[in-house]
Amino acid sequence: MLSFSSDPKVAERQMDALIFSLTAFGYIDGDFDAAEKALVKGTIARLVEHRVDTGMPHATPDVRRDVVGRFTKHFVEKFEQIDAQVAELFLEPVAKDEDRDTFVHAKLKQRCFELFEGFDRPNQEALLASVDELIRADGELHPAELEFRGQLVALLESDADVLDFDDDVTGEHPAFLPAQQLDAEEDHPFFKQFEFHYSADPSKIEKQIAADLELIDEFAAQLEAARGAGEGRLAGKATVADLEPGDTFLDGWTHVLKPVPGRAYELTVLGDLHGCYSCLKAAVMQTRFFERVEAFRRDPSQPEPKLVLLGDYIDRGIFSLNGVLRTALQMATRAPEHVYVLRGNHEYYIEFKGQIYGGVKPAESINSLKPHLPVDVFRRYRELFEHLPNVLLFDKTMFVHGGIPRDRTIKERWKDLSTLNDPDVRFQMMWSDPSAASVIPAALQEQSARFPFGKLQFASFMNRVGCRALIRGHEKVTAGIERVYDDEHGLLITVFSAGGRENQDLPEQSSYREVTPMALTIRRSADGATAIEPFEIAWASYNDSERNAFRERPPEIEHRVE
Repeated sequence: MLSFSSDPKVAERQMDALIFSLTAFGYIDGDFDAAEKALVKGTIARLVEHRVDTGMPHATPDVRRDVVGRFTKHFVEKFEQIDAQVAELFLEPVAKDEDRDTFVHAKLKQRCFELFEGFDRPNQEALLASVDELIRADGELHPAELEFRGQLVALLESDADVLDFDDDVTGEHPAFLPAQQLDAEEDHPFFKQFEFHYSADPSKIEKQIAADLELIDEFAAQLEAARGAGEGRLAGKATVADLEPGDTFLDGWTHVLKPVPGRAYELTVLGDLHGCYSCLKAAVMQTRFFERVEAFRRDPSQPEPKLVLLGDYIDRGIFSLNGVLRTALQMATRAPEHVYVLRGNHEYYIEFKGQIYGGVKPAESINSLKPHLPVDVFRRYRELFEHLPNVLLFDKTMFVHGGIPRDRTIKERWKDLSTLNDPDVRFQMMWSDPSAASVIPAALQEQSARFPFGKLQFASFMNRVGCRALIRGHEKVTAGIERVYDDEHGLLITVFSAGGRENQDLPEQSSYREVTPMALTIRRSADGATAIEPFEIAWASYNDSERNAFRERPPEIEHRVE
């Protein structure tokens, strides 16, 4: 059995690696049933006893019993948390043509790699030997377990590309400040006109959809006009430092907002909203966005307000197309110079044999409406999604739904900032996630549409484009916000804006109810100093009929998962 380190922190990491590996192997060979989970708990107890006996050989029986009991309880609770987290992976969105088990297995492999990568080679070998001993304890070694173990070893033995780069991006990344408290008790007439359910009456829903499609056409026309004016302006620009002060344009699928010298800016940033209309409305009202737009229009010496939406407006929650997306487009068409509507991986429909399908499984918004609407309606939404921009470059901060492209794609395709418009680059930046590892091997990045990247890969990409910070959504984080990377190479923040324990915008069994939905305020002063302040979204204020007309009556059309 493994010889635990005398360093308590290292020994804790060794236990974490073993417990996660046991859990992963439990899922790899099929259903992880109660008997297998009991076996893992028994194994944890034996590991703790072994650790105490080797680390505290002279402990009295009472002390030994107390220490073993406390640490066994601690690590069993960790196992139960890990087991719940792995089980949730089976609920994560996957691409339409991706097998869910393959996605989960790739995620398990990634986490095992991250845990093992933190140890030197002798420790890795000792951990693997312990895993071998433990997974053979039930007398059976499943072929899937052997394959998984072999792939993990291959990843650990692979020679990762050396990411040598000179971090020559000048200036510090934005300061991250404590969360602010923002109240929201008021309503605004802007919202009232759009707060209505889709009708189950065919004649009524036809008129409602006609109005929504007219809005889509207006928004698409705005985008096309902006694209025409900004076409080709990223070509030849190696980094954001090559952009001119005051540049504001849309080139392809990339927005550019280079601050005007001497002007202050205030950005409100929302991550995934997933049909949580109350979250969108609350954040807009909490930040007094409409008032700030009017104040800036009257007096341009005031901070210029921007609303940045990072994608995933639809699915999961109840108010998707007719709530979050409709309102986002209404704001963008009325104040296009102030609202940025970026594309998430859920804004992805595909056409096959004349039918339109959600490109992410499950796709609740299209599944709920399919029995009530002709296919041409969803074809129009598909066209809208294909038109949505993917990236906003503001000063030295990049806003994107997911993350950075795969290493292989960067090596093969990258020329300059115009490469951000490459179709594969755009797709990958909607799906990728940051990892705890320094570098993720290419073999692991190729396993799934939703792939990981490491801290050094992030630092290299930030240096390549000349940015110091990346703000993204895509990943459910229970706290609503996470500073994933924060060091001399740059800052990466994940923000998730859907959630709320009792939020009626979400189905009762939704795992998103455990999330505290958060948003960001980013203030850039006239002298260029930038600070990021998170705030909790006051969704509960807009979960009642007094401030939300959606709450005056129940939906007429059933929310369907499949």
